[in-house]
Amino acid sequence: MDTRLLRAFVVLADTANYHTAASQLCITQPALTKQIKLLEQQLSITLFERGRHGAQLTENGRKLLPFAQQVLSQTELLLNRASELSTQFPKSIHVGFGISTFQEASFFVARLREHLKQTTIYFDDMPSDIMSQKLENHQLQVAFLRRPEIAFSTDFTVHPLKQETLALAISTSQLSDDPVKQLLIKHPYLSLRKERGSGLSHQIERFLGQQGISLEPVQEASDIQTIIALVAAGVGVSLVPYSSRHISRHDVAFIPIEDSPSAMWNIDVVWSLALPKPWQNTIMTLLKETMLRFNHSPSLK
Repeated sequence: MDTRLLRAFVVLADTANYHTAASQLCITQPALTKQIKLLEQQLSITLFERGRHGAQLTENGRKLLPFAQQVLSQTELLLNRASELSTQFPKSIHVGFGISTFQEASFFVARLREHLKQTTIYFDDMPSDIMSQKLENHQLQVAFLRRPEIAFSTDFTVHPLKQETLALAISTSQLSDDPVKQLLIKHPYLSLRKERGSGLSHQIERFLGQQGISLEPVQEASDIQTIIALVAAGVGVSLVPYSSRHISRHDVAFIPIEDSPSAMWNIDVVWSLALPKPWQNTIMTLLKETMLRFNHSPSLK
């Protein structure tokens, strides 16, 4: 069986959206539809229910998904081991990142492409908990992610990248000298959907709890870019990672919350020790360059 069909199945199951899945797979949406139909024909099973809201797994699709993930994981291990034995670099590398590491991860991938010209590099934005799962399933080779509460096993290399903090995003037209707490209470609150970023949602809940603030969002969004656009339009204010300013616009101000430990968290770069040594050496070299480029203090040995 063509593993491309299984990868299309897994990615579409993860995203539940043909357009998003096709983008992640670097193919057209019609090509993705064709791959899914071909897989369904080969299996004689309907995997997805198609509708206006995307693609939802059928009951049979949910039962088969873990097996497809396992096959892809074992295939990845086989290819990695073959590359290690032949000392060749991989045909593809998957790198995951979150909005807090947009600058660093983009620079890293750009340098990686310079070093591995014959390698296809997939570069995807996703929540940290999803990155952790994909690392464990060998669907990601490198991840720029929030440090989890439960540490990674000794099967992974973990290096600190930087510390991030929450910031209040507010339209410049609404900006005043009031403290952050007062601005949060004064203006309608906008929120990222919890399922899109559970780590960020829990961080915000801890901070608000520590401040004794209870907020009910007037609107939720599925991505930070939409939140920022709503803030710019004067719909309300929001709490976002301070690094969001790098993808923002001139009419939105970001006030970092630097006096509260509950508003801060650590970000690491993680990769598997099962990767061939030449890959790991390249990752380490480029990670050092990335940290120097952005003046991050943690040292890499």
